Amino acid sequence: MAGNRNKGKVKTYLHGGNPEDRLKNPFEVDDAIVLAMNAAAVGVMARKREADKRWGLDRLAELVSEETRLRFWRQLMRCRDAYKARDVEAYRSACAGMKRAYDALEKEAESLGGKVLSVNVLEGQREDGSVFAVCEDPASAYAYGELRPACDCWTMEEIAVILQQEFFTQAVNIKRAMPGAEVLSVMAPEDIGPVYSGNSDQAYALSKEAMALMESQSKKKR
Repeated sequence: MAGNRNKGKVKTYLHGGNPEDRLKNPFEVDDAIVLAMNAAAVGVMARKREADKRWGLDRLAELVSEETRLRFWRQLMRCRDAYKARDVEAYRSACAGMKRAYDALEKEAESLGGKVLSVNVLEGQREDGSVFAVCEDPASAYAYGELRPACDCWTMEEIAVILQQEFFTQAVNIKRAMPGAEVLSVMAPEDIGPVYSGNSDQAYALSKEAMALMESQSKKKR
């Protein structure tokens, strides 16, 4: 597992926000206008997480009327336009409107008989926007798949099968040695085989000594 960090990657110590908000740490922002707009954005993102936790990731807009959905999307465009224009006051106003929009979506979804999530799942989203879910057992995966057909569902047992493959050995060892380490990208084994296999004289795979040193340093920090 290797790769360069994405530009603007969120830091886990983002103060007053969440790593999934895709905002830079406030201490890394020199632009006062961007900082002010990001401060307003955190509140909207927190409200979105509340809705996603209850209804599913980006599912709420599917449960309302076409008219309400269109109003929601227009409000979202107002936010984007104000951000691009670097208009702080317009952006703050648009963000406040987004919070009210989520309230309206939830109210209408409930009135139309929309069902909140009823199975124990964790949702995630890939860079292409597709949604996946990790479920506790096959029954939950089936039930959730029926509820969200566009979402591919995985069980914990399936994740375990995937992670035990040789391809992931290096990442598993690093995560054990360095709690908090993140997988940022995946490269094909044939491109950098030595990183994973460590079989050649020019192998890039971490030696046992290096892994032991990393693990000892990690323990000192705990």
